[in-house]
Amino acid sequence: MLHITACVPTANLLIQKSMAKLFQSFLYTHLPNKEHAGYASGSGKIFKAMNFRIHYTTERFEIDFVALNKTYEQKIALDILKNGLKLGDIHFVSVVVAMLNRKVPSNTQEIKVRGFVCAALKNRLTKRKIFLEPGDERHTQIITNNALQKYEALLGKPYEGDLQIMPLWQNPKPKTFWYENTPYTAWLAEYKIKANPSMSQLLLDTGLGSDTMKNLGFLELIDG
Repeated sequence: MLHITACVPTANLLIQKSMAKLFQSFLYTHLPNKEHAGYASGSGKIFKAMNFRIHYTTERFEIDFVALNKTYEQKIALDILKNGLKLGDIHFVSVVVAMLNRKVPSNTQEIKVRGFVCAALKNRLTKRKIFLEPGDERHTQIITNNALQKYEALLGKPYEGDLQIMPLWQNPKPKTFWYENTPYTAWLAEYKIKANPSMSQLLLDTGLGSDTMKNLGFLELIDG
């Protein structure tokens, strides 16, 4: 995992709303075109083989970037060290990068994670998205099916074995995430995932749920 700390000279909430789009564009500019196009599952749904999380506190951005292809994390780190972090017209006064290991041990059959995992249904009449809370059974069904399709799309074979994604806790207060001018709603929640190591690693490296290239779905490992 690549961790980036980037500081701006003054607080600017407008930057926060544009960061997901700017960082996504930065990644696609520096990585092969196939990563922008994505990978299709048997159903035709497109999945991306990477994920990121951006956390903004006053004058500092903390950015975590993960990819199924680990050379991409190294490439982005080297590009930043060589040319700086260039996101539109944003001026950073300092940028620090660090590489962290999040490899799932080969004997691991269960992990506990925390994150803002997005799942939504579309209203048939208004065509608007209805964002679901982690405690809703439909949320669990959607993210589980999403994980199975993503596994096949990215690894080129169906998943074999048991997969259980169980919500353990959720913050009752939702958070709004912005991608360009579009809001997305998600709740911070903790999950227990029972799966083989390859599935667990896939989810850590590519995120869980939908819209994982819009600052959603990043999973943080937690103890216990």
